[in-house]
Amino acid sequence: MTDLINAHKILTKDGKMIGVIMLNNPKALNAQNLDMVQTVRQVLRAWRDDKGVVVIVIHGAGNRALCAGGDIKSLAQAHDVDSVRQFFEQEYELMAMLYEYPKPVLAWGHGVVMGGGLGLLSACSHKVVTADTMMAMPEVSIGLFPDAGGSWFLNRMMGKVGLFLGLTGGRFHGVDALYLGLGDAYLENEHFDAVLEALVDNDWQGNHHGEVSKILTHFHKNPTKSSQVIECFHEISHLMNQGTLMEVDKALKNYQGDSPFIKNAIDSYLKGSDTTKAITWRLYHGMRPKSIRQMFEIENMVAVHCVIQGDFKEGVRALLIDKDKNPQWRYTLDDMPDGWIDGFFGK
Repeated sequence: MTDLINAHKILTKDGKMIGVIMLNNPKALNAQNLDMVQTVRQVLRAWRDDKGVVVIVIHGAGNRALCAGGDIKSLAQAHDVDSVRQFFEQEYELMAMLYEYPKPVLAWGHGVVMGGGLGLLSACSHKVVTADTMMAMPEVSIGLFPDAGGSWFLNRMMGKVGLFLGLTGGRFHGVDALYLGLGDAYLENEHFDAVLEALVDNDWQGNHHGEVSKILTHFHKNPTKSSQVIECFHEISHLMNQGTLMEVDKALKNYQGDSPFIKNAIDSYLKGSDTTKAITWRLYHGMRPKSIRQMFEIENMVAVHCVIQGDFKEGVRALLIDKDKNPQWRYTLDDMPDGWIDGFFGK
């Protein structure tokens, strides 16, 4: 167990229990290390088998983030393959457990929800976003790839928006999440306690998933701002429908539009790892997993290779260790050897 996870149960008025899990690492935007992941898994296992627990709520400590992802600095400094493999296996097992969880799990996606944090939220049955939600799969900037279920939910977004977000690491908001399937209700962050109170006051005799949905619908408010993704959908589609990765790369580099959203995403893309881009392209177009479990098996294999032989350690060095923000990526798309990406998909 770890002090970085706060888990407790709240008694409802009809004698049931609400399980509440708080990621308690606010200085790191609630990024999860291995101990945190293992603790959450233990708690979820116990509450899954506890007939008194009717719903679980997951939120982040502080007011800045649900979760900014995994503890990538520690991962990059791991000295053996087994430690790397253990982290990904445990993280992905947590995600798979949430996808398959029989009870409703409400994730409060306020503030930063990125990388593994977005994977965590996407795996939950009920996803709350707010006006201050900031989402992204920014792995291109660190030489990993959009993992933690990204290979599942990005591939299922409308059009090729998921490909665009995976390649570029583009940042999007809560209102965008509603259209992309990553948000079920748009709430004011100040209503967190009121939602908990409504869960406590509820009669839990009916369908529990439906009851949670009903409560969230009551608190839901229509966004006052429009979706960047919807406004730019046709431009994104044009950029992503160029044919090959090299052709998409050229289109992004030659973008002449005036969308700040697309421009910011392209800025991130231009600084990112070309190995990551090629892996993301392969996962989007070439991988068709038959189940969540199979998808995570593929992601686990690729993720370990990224850390051991790919650009990951260099990306983390440049961003978080030396902080020079000048990563020396191993290859560009132009000089990438034949078979280089194949190596990330082998045992």
